[in-house]
Amino acid sequence: MIDNDDFSIISQAVVITNMMNINNETELHENLEDEIGEENDEEAPFDNNVEVPSTFTNMEGTNLNIDDNWTVSQSTSKNDFIQEMRKDSFKDKEELVRAMKIHCIRTHKQFEVINSRPTIFTLRCKLYLQSSCKWKLHASKRKRSGYFEITTYTGPHTCLHYKLSQDHPNLDASLIAMETRHLIKAQPSISIPALRAEIVETLGYTPSYKKEESYVALPKYLGALQKFNPGTIVEWCVSRSTDVDEVEFRRVFWAFSPSIKGFHYCRPVISIDGTHLYDKYTGNMLIVMGVDGNNQILPLAFAIVENESYDTWNWFLSHIKNHVVKDREGICLISDRHGRILKAVNEHGSPWLEPHGFHRYCLRHFINNFYDKFRNSELKALAYCAGSQNQIRKFNSIMEEIGKLNLHARHWLESHPLNRWTLAYDGGRRYGLLTTNLSEIFNSVLKGARFLPITTCVQLTFYRMVHYFEVRRPLGSSSQANGDAHTPHVIAKQVTLMAKASAHSLRSFNREKGIFEFITQRGRNVQVVNLEQKTCTCGKWEAFKYPCSHVLSACAKLSLNSWQYVDKCYSIVYYCATWASEFSSLPHEAYWPQSPFNELLPNLELLRNKKGRPRSTRLKKGMDIKEGRNATLCGICGQSDHNKKRCPSKPR
Repeated sequence: MIDNDDFSIISQAVVITNMMNINNETELHENLEDEIGEENDEEAPFDNNVEVPSTFTNMEGTNLNIDDNWTVSQSTSKNDFIQEMRKDSFKDKEELVRAMKIHCIRTHKQFEVINSRPTIFTLRCKLYLQSSCKWKLHASKRKRSGYFEITTYTGPHTCLHYKLSQDHPNLDASLIAMETRHLIKAQPSISIPALRAEIVETLGYTPSYKKEESYVALPKYLGALQKFNPGTIVEWCVSRSTDVDEVEFRRVFWAFSPSIKGFHYCRPVISIDGTHLYDKYTGNMLIVMGVDGNNQILPLAFAIVENESYDTWNWFLSHIKNHVVKDREGICLISDRHGRILKAVNEHGSPWLEPHGFHRYCLRHFINNFYDKFRNSELKALAYCAGSQNQIRKFNSIMEEIGKLNLHARHWLESHPLNRWTLAYDGGRRYGLLTTNLSEIFNSVLKGARFLPITTCVQLTFYRMVHYFEVRRPLGSSSQANGDAHTPHVIAKQVTLMAKASAHSLRSFNREKGIFEFITQRGRNVQVVNLEQKTCTCGKWEAFKYPCSHVLSACAKLSLNSWQYVDKCYSIVYYCATWASEFSSLPHEAYWPQSPFNELLPNLELLRNKKGRPRSTRLKKGMDIKEGRNATLCGICGQSDHNKKRCPSKPR
């Protein structure tokens, strides 16, 4: 269930035993009629531990007027009860369970499931042991129609129940997740009060806040994802106590099969990032992100861990390698310079170091580390400009300017491997991606989920991924129908560069090898293209993996198709393959596999002990994405640390 520390502890319901003698009491018939399903009730085991399936997804038209009066159902026979229910048959078990829950909520009664099989469903009063209430109901699936019908009924309730509690026992965590799913899917950042108001308005009860139930539900939910979406990966890290029936949660890693398959057709670049959780139990969610040929994010895997330490990052990165990257070589990993990440990445034999892989710094985080040390906005702007330059000549020029302003600042920048923070010395490993912004953008999408129970948080990642694939898959089909061979992103880039190509002056040095010299019209700079070696001295072709304006001009001169020099990851075929896989929806909980743990307990060390409402937004630093609005920029120089009235470049 959704938790909130503002809620008081719910009072226990007052149960008064009614000593009324019910003359028409009958025992539950376990023998089925011939036209009922093929199951034999007499041979069925009697299960007192069956969980109540709860999938009420549409409560429209149901008037749940809840009052505080003594409530006693007056249905003494099956016919009376059917009239009270206003329905005698149900198309499936889910509809039957929904109707029974609505009935119990309206009458302030409680039920428990004592037998649940594909063709049989048996309930009894939850207060049976306390009050000897004989209320019981048995429903079976008709063989001919396939509908569930109530076959045996014993009533009415002989227990008296005064509605003292704001909560209802059958209003469990899974039901709340189902009832709020449409809101979370439509608005992932929806607030907790809005979700609570939806439950109160729809069901007439205020949900109690027992988030521990969400931990209990998590293994079963992830097990269902694995069963009904084959190829989905789930890895657990738990602590087992002396009681073998209980395990304590530490970490969980999950990756969806469509994402794993789609990554094979994306750029060989991933970025990692983490975000804090603000649940009753704190922790961190770690995310690894890929980028498709249309410059769109592809979330690859997630993890919930206790903190951002060397152990957790090393654990997360090892699962990324084993389950997502697998045998694919040459992957470029972009991250910030978090000390624990660096320790995990730089281990001896690490798959993220050459020759197996390549580690690069997020330029934005790197430059903000630089700014934290030197506290100079002008140096910060120059350093970022140096890191984002694709030409070594321009990089060196900017570094000289930095040295003139502060020699120690230049030495600090040069003390870090240039290939890790500069585009000019990158060697084309980044595919032009300088930062982890894409991961942080997805983090902002999950911002509202950081306050949700852990199972609901995982559900949000599932439905967000379903949404991404459903929205992006049609783009590939429509592009192919239009005859496009490449993604809209790279087509737009090439169209812009073609306009520039016509303005270059060209001199041929070797037509057979495709060696040309170009003089740009704008800066009168000289660039050399070698089509045979697929190089251009401007550096853009190597950095972005699609032709620059100089290459386009050379191809036009030789009447060559320039699209042959575009990397295959930008092709529409690869784009379609990225988003081709499909997710499968989860059926009723009755068909989910059993949990691998008898009981999963939360990590009590992570229990949030601060009073009051937790922060919804952390304190911002210069590297943080602005949430809710764009940063204010100077109207003269375009910098963000001042306005035009205080601009140092303002004419005096």
